[in-house]
Amino acid sequence: MKTYSKEELCLIWLDSFIGLEYKHKIKLYQTIRSSSSIKNLLEENKDFLISSIGEGKYANLLSSANGEYLKFITDNLNKKEITCVTLYSSEYPERLKELSYPPLVIYAKGDLSLMNSDDLFAIVGSRRSLPLSLKLAKSYTEELSDVGFIPVTGIADGVDAEVLKTAVLNKTRAISVIAGGFDNVYPKVNVTLLEDVIKCGGLAISEYPPQTVSMPFHFPVRNRIIAALSKGVLVVSGGLKSGTSYTAEYATELSKEVFAIPYSVGVQSGAGCNELIKKGGILTDSPQDIIAFYGKEKKKITVELTDEEREIVKALSDGELHVEKLASVLNKEVFLLTPTLSILEIKGMIVRSGNVFGLARNDLEV
Repeated sequence: MKTYSKEELCLIWLDSFIGLEYKHKIKLYQTIRSSSSIKNLLEENKDFLISSIGEGKYANLLSSANGEYLKFITDNLNKKEITCVTLYSSEYPERLKELSYPPLVIYAKGDLSLMNSDDLFAIVGSRRSLPLSLKLAKSYTEELSDVGFIPVTGIADGVDAEVLKTAVLNKTRAISVIAGGFDNVYPKVNVTLLEDVIKCGGLAISEYPPQTVSMPFHFPVRNRIIAALSKGVLVVSGGLKSGTSYTAEYATELSKEVFAIPYSVGVQSGAGCNELIKKGGILTDSPQDIIAFYGKEKKKITVELTDEEREIVKALSDGELHVEKLASVLNKEVFLLTPTLSILEIKGMIVRSGNVFGLARNDLEV
């Protein structure tokens, strides 16, 4: 359980008033953070505050300017295992301070240290994505994680969920930035997925108090956090008016690299990617493009093989072969090869399409 400073508690208190606009919260904070008595300061500046935020909101602030209300807030956060990182907390990421409107409070569950990692990389895409797009999201997530990147994404169905599922499946860390409060994760079907991300050493964050219900405008605003935290952004899929375009725009404004996967003409869920490439986004059709751009190196994976398995892998090193052709090359009967081919598939060494076999990857030491 984190112990908060007076300044942190002041921001947490202010941020709890959901109906209060950002500009009013930050202005109020700058006024009252040095005061020994918030209530007295509110009363002394009554006319000014009412003219700024209205009489109803002022009355709400005044009635809540007490220790009991603050204890209610912090006890509720602790009960839900939510930690607050405020704009003036030592753990607050410097990269978020580059935003025009940095979050006043970050509500977090999981490993807070991830927010300040130098290897955060955003992988985003459309909710309505082709099966191919989801397959690419999985592939990029796996390979970028293998070289040390920590994927940052949202929580929506489609590409976001695929990124998180892949991280959980491979027991690697990821960050999910949600658009509402933790009490109202949207879509609800992904609540368990978010919990799994946290259990795997990842992190879930929001800039909204737990009780906040997701509204349409929260999603594009949320995307500025994804872009700011990350050293670069990969757009896996997206239409011309997809929310991923906001993430790319924020990244460009912050001088971050934007990568996009190209699509064939007429594929609506990829039109946004093609548009990004036209505007200067970096075309990528392989995770290696991003790995090389940042000077990372893929780790060699050692796989123990029998002599027979090694012989098959060597035969497939020049390209795919039909099982009968493979048997001919190895001078063996097809039925004798079948059990060994199955074992190689289980080991992740080869893949098959019908009766055609090929190597699954070329970065293995055998």
